Amino acid sequence: MGCPVCGGTGFIDRGGVVELCACRFEGVNLQRYLNLPPRFLEADFENYRPITPSQKKAYEVCLSYALSFDPKEGRGITLIGPPQMGKTHLAVAVLKRVYRTHKVRGLFFDTKELFYRLQGYTGSEKYEKLMNYLLSIPLLVLDDLGSERLSDWRIETLSLIISHRYNFLRSTLITTNYTLHRLKDEDITKALEERLSPAIVGKITQMNEIVYLN
Repeated sequence: MGCPVCGGTGFIDRGGVVELCACRFEGVNLQRYLNLPPRFLEADFENYRPITPSQKKAYEVCLSYALSFDPKEGRGITLIGPPQMGKTHLAVAVLKRVYRTHKVRGLFFDTKELFYRLQGYTGSEKYEKLMNYLLSIPLLVLDDLGSERLSDWRIETLSLIISHRYNFLRSTLITTNYTLHRLKDEDITKALEERLSPAIVGKITQMNEIVYLN
């Protein structure tokens, strides 16, 4: 039996404006559809427990972002801070809330896993398909950015992804343990502009709101 709202087509015509029917999103396996890691499958805003003021601010910024998300704006968030501050939890919560509220699909990738997949798919149709997702998906999470071993190929690939999403207004959420810019007398390996490139960090700064957790 077809959906009584859309007649089984999956689309609703509202005076010349075609929308996706809610029936298309029922019974969806969120773990597979959003590529969520099993450990964070239950992560949501309701079970995030901020302790520090910076965690509370990050929670508020992420919740507001998810509720008001507009895929045409190309806005994103970069969460910066040490491990165990809940950055990944919040990124997953945003993905799930954006999907449930706006019916917009996003994808989650740990950057180390992402490059492992891309290298394994090199020269195949799977590579082209995955790259197309990375460039065009309305919302992309790059988790733990900068922690991967950075070869020239990986930096070039990351530059392509970030630059394309910047130019075509695709929203990107980033979590990282590294500062964006090198602090005075700091080890250069602790700054993304040194690990990646100033150009990549410059685009991240322009396209995303920067939120520090400590």
